[in-house]
Amino acid sequence: MSGKENINEHELAEMEKKYEEILLEKPESNSFSLLAQILYKQGKIDKAIGVLIRGLGYNKNNVKARFLLGKIYYEMWMIDQAKREMEKVLEIAPDNLEAAKLLSQIYRSENKLGKALETLSIAYTFHNTDENVLREMEEIKKEISKMEGQLSKQVFETPVSSRKIKEIKIDDSSNNKEVYTETMANLYVEQGQYDKARVVLEKIFTNEDEKNLAIEKLEKTKLNKMNLTAGFSSKE
Repeated sequence: MSGKENINEHELAEMEKKYEEILLEKPESNSFSLLAQILYKQGKIDKAIGVLIRGLGYNKNNVKARFLLGKIYYEMWMIDQAKREMEKVLEIAPDNLEAAKLLSQIYRSENKLGKALETLSIAYTFHNTDENVLREMEEIKKEISKMEGQLSKQVFETPVSSRKIKEIKIDDSSNNKEVYTETMANLYVEQGQYDKARVVLEKIFTNEDEKNLAIEKLEKTKLNKMNLTAGFSSKE
């Protein structure tokens, strides 16, 4: 909706009626996004969700609509649904900063600091003058360092006699995979060691679709950083 900050209830009702009529005649119209925003402003949340879900059935790549749906889910504490929508937004528009920030917050709440850092790092290649993003990335790096320090301390403080080193199966350590390996992948990216990061990603993901998506994101990050280094815009 363009321009007006102080639209009254009567005007919102009139606009709601207008866009409902448009969608009644042409259900595949992108007007559903505008109608959903109006309903959201009116506090008609359930109706807005219904409009968004139906509209996205026709227009899967409507970024504004998908972001609004994810935002509503987040505000309703439907975190898994919110995460799914924000991930889809960033697949379509990796430069969407608001989606990256929200998805990063979700990952941090799940203690997936490596993914939180990766999400903001990709967004930062498109918004490298945004000091808030840079500051948040530094905070996550400190959290990662603190976590790794705690893990190292636990290892060294464990009595040697109780470690049973010969019985340790490195490949079976799921905790190590989630915390340490994913963190290292992002650290390799930050250092520009993309080949090493790719090797780590291939070890993390056993599902081929997830592995291919992770590697695709890695390649995009690599290309964007190379373009920035060469003085080109990161956007095509």
